[in-house]
Amino acid sequence: MNLSELKKQTPLVFNYANYVTAQFVANTINVVGGSPIMSRELAEFSDLVQVSDAIVVNTGTWQRAELPATIKLVQLANLAKKVVVLDPVAVSIPSRSLPVHDIMANSNIDIIRGNAAEIAWFAGIELASHGIDSTGDGDILTIAKTAAKKTGAIIAMSGKVDVVSDGQQAHIIDVDVPLLATNVGTGDALSALIGAFNGDTISTENTLRAMAMMKLAGTKATLKVKTPGYFVNQLLDECCAITDSELETFIENEVKYG
Repeated sequence: MNLSELKKQTPLVFNYANYVTAQFVANTINVVGGSPIMSRELAEFSDLVQVSDAIVVNTGTWQRAELPATIKLVQLANLAKKVVVLDPVAVSIPSRSLPVHDIMANSNIDIIRGNAAEIAWFAGIELASHGIDSTGDGDILTIAKTAAKKTGAIIAMSGKVDVVSDGQQAHIIDVDVPLLATNVGTGDALSALIGAFNGDTISTENTLRAMAMMKLAGTKATLKVKTPGYFVNQLLDECCAITDSELETFIENEVKYG
């Protein structure tokens, strides 16, 4: 859906949330016109999946005991034909790759959002990382396309350059916003935006709109503030203020194909 449709439909985005960033994620969904709900309670999953338009699973603060419940959540979403977005935080660390592997093996993920190192793990390509940050250099188009082919999911790779790929074509946003990397939670919020934009129909175009929304808001915020603390608040303001035509123009001008 485009931004004006999102604001009219107010998609409910159910977040299996990273507790470090839950409030910022909820605020981001809210200011663009969606409706957020957060839960990690198994007893609620069936009811919440039924009323939600998208489910976003963030593994940033998961606990091993929660793995069966997480798999159950995604399976319920699959049965209800709701879009599922996976944010596999620091999946290249071995202890964090095990639950993600189990989730992928036992359910269907529609969209995977991560940095280059995280997406490289799905592609089976080594790329240096440091905790939640990607530090290595690699052919990001090959990484994104390979990951999409191997997983069957739309890949949304975020970083200095964003790439969205279905395995055949890659959409590229070559717009670097350094302040986005200074605030923990902008990636988590982006994953939730992807859920919101795909709430009615899963597509690379809708995923691209979410990626472009964050880059455009970040670009506009950077023009007004130069420090991380003020930036994150300005980012929310810009997400709230962006119009549908403004977003589509940004996509038309900045997106390239590879």
